[in-house]
Amino acid sequence: MERKYLNSQFWKYILPSMFTMLLSGFYSIVDGLFVGNSVGNDALAAINLVYPIQVILNASAIGIGIGGAVALSYFSGRDETKSADRSLGSTITLLIVAGIVLSIVLFFATPTLLEILGASGTIYEYAYDYIFVILCGGLLPVLGNGLSPLIRNYGKTIVATICMSSGLVTNIVLDYIFVFLMEMGLSGAALATIIAQGVVALSCLAFLYASKLKEISLHCYVPSASLIKRIVTVGISPFGQTMIPCIMIVLTNWTCIMYGGNDALTIYSVISYVLSSAQLLLQGIGDGVQPLLSYYHGKGNKDVIHYLYRKAFFVSLGVSVILFMGVYLFNEPLTGLFGVSHSLYDGTKLALIITALSFPFIGISRLTSAVFYASGRSKNSTFLVYIEPCLLLPVFLIVFSSLFQLTGVWCAYPATQVVLSVIALVLQSPNLVADHEKKIVEVSI
Repeated sequence: MERKYLNSQFWKYILPSMFTMLLSGFYSIVDGLFVGNSVGNDALAAINLVYPIQVILNASAIGIGIGGAVALSYFSGRDETKSADRSLGSTITLLIVAGIVLSIVLFFATPTLLEILGASGTIYEYAYDYIFVILCGGLLPVLGNGLSPLIRNYGKTIVATICMSSGLVTNIVLDYIFVFLMEMGLSGAALATIIAQGVVALSCLAFLYASKLKEISLHCYVPSASLIKRIVTVGISPFGQTMIPCIMIVLTNWTCIMYGGNDALTIYSVISYVLSSAQLLLQGIGDGVQPLLSYYHGKGNKDVIHYLYRKAFFVSLGVSVILFMGVYLFNEPLTGLFGVSHSLYDGTKLALIITALSFPFIGISRLTSAVFYASGRSKNSTFLVYIEPCLLLPVFLIVFSSLFQLTGVWCAYPATQVVLSVIALVLQSPNLVADHEKKIVEVSI
């Protein structure tokens, strides 16, 4: 394996993936920017409060999409074309079923879910207006987010980025029209998001049909039990990576209400927007290297897998440091961007800086988890993803908030990520040691 070729492939997948993931996070951020500046603090808090319901759709789409994409790359690496085609068709079927079923279930569960999430009064009304529209078109974000990994794993990373970019531009334009010009409030923001996701879904389907779908037979769209198991087993981890931040939002929202009321909720809405952007950008590194990892896993080439991990590791650290410095240096403009009232400025700036300390550790845990599920170690990945909301974050929230009140709430997430990254490195270290001892292929970054 020539080092020059491997490096070019690495950047070919990594850079568009990072950009695409960042764009996917901008959908809710754009809504927050328009709503926060047009409607006010309560509307901004409402979008943040209801965001976990919306992300159930996105997380399911990403889990199924990446699960199918890993299977596709694995079978391609083994030159099993028919199995790769069936992975593609079956993934599309699963995405459609998931989009329809989840939208219906969440639609009827929304009133109960909003109460559980802590919505009341005006914030409840705003949140319901927003999520009602999202769920009416719930199939579109599922297809939009789920098809992108398939396109990327065919090596068409630029196409995936263009599809996502077209949706974001649509969202910005329609947010301006619906929220500012037509004064439709949160319903207008949600409608803009759904239409934009429809643009992404249709453009992805159009490309897949023109390049591949028209060539495969109908039976490829009928998933077998074994293939469903393979897709779901792998997809559990990327589903968790997308969903866990929202569980974190729910847990932190409850604690914010307890120690700071609606003001703390508004501060955290700004933090969650910035944090979700950083998380998605860092997740893009792991998702970007995943097609290569899965392909070489199919080839049985562990040395290349370990080399790619080390290279992505240092890229992740570098990006994390840049993100932290950006938040540290520009925390005041970030605070003002969302239309936060001046009385909350100081508290928001402090919370942003504390939260940004977690960025390097997020990069380590996200990347290592992606390496696990892309190379057939789904148990390690699943453990790493789900120990955060089930144990680490609740413990740190309880301990830190009881000691430092609202400041402790902001400190809980960085502490969680430090411990999580240590666990990730411990789980991965035996493979790195083994690779170092073999020294079959000598490569350097």
